[in-house]
Amino acid sequence: MRFELASRSEEDARLVMEWRNDPVTLKGSFHTQPKQFDSFLDEYYEYFAFPELPPLFVLHEGNRAAFLRFEPVESPSYVKRRCCEISIMVSPEFRGRGIGTASLMEIKPWIKQQGFDEIYAEVKCDNPISQKTFEKAGYHKLPEVIKYLEDTGAAVPICRYSATLIENLKCRIKPVKIIAEAGSNWRMGTEKRDREMAKALIDVAVEAGADAVKFQIFRPETIYVKNAGASAYLSKAGITEDIQSIFVDLSMPYEMIEELYMLCKQAKIEFMATPFSPADFAAVDPYVHQHKIASYEIGHIHLLKLAANSGKPLFLSTGAATPDEIDWAVSEFRKNGGKCLTLLQCTACYPAPPESMNLHALPWLKTRFGVDVGLSDHSRHPTAAPVAAVALGASAIEKHITLDNRLPGPDHAFALLPDELKELVRAVRDTEKMLGAPVKIIDEHERELRSFARRGLQAIRDIAIGDELIEGRNFAILRPGEQVQGIHPKFLTDVEGKHATRKILYGEGLQHGDYA
Repeated sequence: MRFELASRSEEDARLVMEWRNDPVTLKGSFHTQPKQFDSFLDEYYEYFAFPELPPLFVLHEGNRAAFLRFEPVESPSYVKRRCCEISIMVSPEFRGRGIGTASLMEIKPWIKQQGFDEIYAEVKCDNPISQKTFEKAGYHKLPEVIKYLEDTGAAVPICRYSATLIENLKCRIKPVKIIAEAGSNWRMGTEKRDREMAKALIDVAVEAGADAVKFQIFRPETIYVKNAGASAYLSKAGITEDIQSIFVDLSMPYEMIEELYMLCKQAKIEFMATPFSPADFAAVDPYVHQHKIASYEIGHIHLLKLAANSGKPLFLSTGAATPDEIDWAVSEFRKNGGKCLTLLQCTACYPAPPESMNLHALPWLKTRFGVDVGLSDHSRHPTAAPVAAVALGASAIEKHITLDNRLPGPDHAFALLPDELKELVRAVRDTEKMLGAPVKIIDEHERELRSFARRGLQAIRDIAIGDELIEGRNFAILRPGEQVQGIHPKFLTDVEGKHATRKILYGEGLQHGDYA
C-alpha cells in the first residue's frame, strides 16, 4: 500500500465525487444527497486549504483504492496538542478488502511527521461498518455526541474516535521548560567561592521562576587534543589562553555534582548537567531526570548511545550541525532505544547576533524529525528570541545566566542578569497564554458576547403560521441581544419567499424548520 498526493484538478474531483455519490457511501455520510459537480468542485478545492495536510489517494497494487482528507481541529480532550480530523472514503470496487483499516493504520506515521500529535474522526452512529474500521485500526472510542449540521440544522448522533501519535505523553514537557544555564559561570577561582557562586546561580534561577538550572561537566583531556591552540573567537573577546588551559580551569570536580543536586532539591528546582564524555555521563546520570547533549557533541556516538540506553528524555542541541548530521544523531538515538527527544535550535556563536538565530528552523525540525523542539539561545536580548521561539512551537528555552556580565570567563558577557531572567520567564509564560489552541476556536471569553451580538435572521414583527417570509418586511439580519439567535445569514436565500411553519414572535430568531 502506498499514498499518492491528490491533484487540484477536475479529473480527480470527478473521481472523488463518483465515489462520494455511490449509494452505500451516501447512506453512511452526514449529507445523504448526491453531489452536483459544479458545487462539489469548490468543496473539493477546499480540501487543499491546509498545505501540511493535503488530500491523498490510497494506492493498492498501483490502483486508487481510497481517498483521505484532513483538517486541523481542536483536540477533543481540549489539551493543547496539534490535532487533525481524518475522513476516509473507500472506492466501491475495493470494499470488503480491509483497505480502510490498513489505510488508517499506515497513515499515522506520516501525520505525525507533519507535526500533529493526535487524529480525530467522526462517524454516524448508524454507520457500523465505518465504526468497525476505526476500531480495528486502533482508534480509541470517545463518548457519543449530537452533531448539528450547519447547512441543514439536522441533529445527527455521532460516534467519535481519536488516536494519539505520541508514544509517551509524559515526555512532552508542558508548559514550556525554562532552563537557566549556569554552565561554567560558577567558576570563581577558589573552592569556597566556586560553591558560593554555584549556590547563588541556583538561587537566581529559583527566584526568577525557571524550571531547571543546568551546569556543564567535563574533563579537559576528553574535549580537545592537547595541542589544539587558542580560539580566535575567544581571542576577540580578550581571552587569549589556549583552549586546553581554559578547560582545565573551568572543569568541575565530580564531587560537586551531588552537592549541587542537593542544593537544587532543597530549593525545589530541577538539577541538570551536560556531560562531555562517557565518564562525565556516568557521574551525572544518577542525579538527572533528563539529559542534555551540547551542539558540538552531536557526533559523539558514545554519548548518544548512553543517553538512549538511560531511558531518560534527551535535549540535543543542533548548533552548527547540518541536516544530515542531525538525521544521523536522531537515528542513532532511536536505534539504541531512545524514545523522548527534544531538538534545540541553536546558533553556536557567543553572543549570537539577531540575524543568525534562524528561528524558522524550529517548525522544520519538528516536522522533519517528528520531535519536540526548543531553543538554546545565545543572543543577548532577554526575551526577543524566546518569545518568537515559543510562538513557533518551542517547548523548551535554555539561556545562560550570570550575576555580572563583567566577570571573567567565556560565558558571562552574553548571559542574562537576574532581573533579565525574571523578564524572560514572565514573557514566556505570557506568550504561552496567548497562543491558545493550535486551530481557530471560539474562546470561552467570547461565547457570551457571540450569542448576544452575532447576527442572525431575526423577526422584526410577529409572524403568523403561513405568512410569507420577506426580508425587511417581517425579518432582517440583526443582532439578537437577549432574544433567541436566528440561523446564519447565509441561509437568507433559502428563507426568502418561504412560508412560516410556526408562530414566530417579534425579535425571535428564525430556525431551520420554521419555513417551507
